[in-house]
Amino acid sequence: MSGKNLSALRGECTSLADSPCIGWCTVRQFGDKRCKGCGRHDYECDSTYWNALPDWKKKLINLRNAGDGYQIKHIKGNSRPIPRIVVNNTRPKDHPETQY
Repeated sequence: MSGKNLSALRGECTSLADSPCIGWCTVRQFGDKRCKGCGRHDYECDSTYWNALPDWKKKLINLRNAGDGYQIKHIKGNSRPIPRIVVNNTRPKDHPETQY
């Protein structure tokens, strides 16, 4: 297996034309018009559309998303953001729902 293919399997970038996906696709999960993870628009997240684009257009899309502040994997490395651990807030003892 070539180094580029192995890098792709690991989620590493070898080119600015690589997919910016960080694995948190809100387009597919929640139907957003623009992914909150990588910044691509809903039609750009479609792999058929993305793979048919020329490299120069993929690079422009990735630069646009980076400029807009999205966490594309090209800039952040191959690490995904760490989700915050949400702890259930305990209600105070005098809260009406905790009395029963």
